[in-house]
Amino acid sequence: MIESEIIKQCQQGDVAAFKAIYDAYSPSMLCVALRMLGNQQDAEDALQTAFLKAYRNIHSFRFQSAFSTWFYQILSRVCFDMIRSRKKQKTEVLDPSHKTENPQPDLKMHLEEAIAHLPVRMRLCFVLYAVEGLKQEEIAEIAGLTLGGVKSTIYHAKVKLRQMLKD
Repeated sequence: MIESEIIKQCQQGDVAAFKAIYDAYSPSMLCVALRMLGNQQDAEDALQTAFLKAYRNIHSFRFQSAFSTWFYQILSRVCFDMIRSRKKQKTEVLDPSHKTENPQPDLKMHLEEAIAHLPVRMRLCFVLYAVEGLKQEEIAEIAGLTLGGVKSTIYHAKVKLRQMLKD
């Protein structure tokens, strides 16, 4: 069935159609949330919250963009809210410059750690571009930035990551 038909069914209250949307999008969206939040439990919570918001607001989807773009916007807002909430509740200060010595460094682990230390908006743009393969125009719509802002943010993310991985 075509995605737009499934979404129209969701808008009419068809729970089974929404389950199909959930099944189709949850794996990739969970990866984005995990990279944004750095914690499996928080990522799962963010995903559930985002899907609940999408379910409650599916009637507002107007087919002016891809459903995935609309949903990425919801998920990114939920992740930003969780990160803001964490910062307010944080009692222990973590030193991002603290590195554990590993006799056989794992590049993937170091890259994931470096991505986790990027500023939030930079992390979102980088993950959506480099990991999820979204076009910069879509990222601009999701993040509420100009195309130039997205290009600049991705460039600066790459520079920061190179710098972090060198150290």
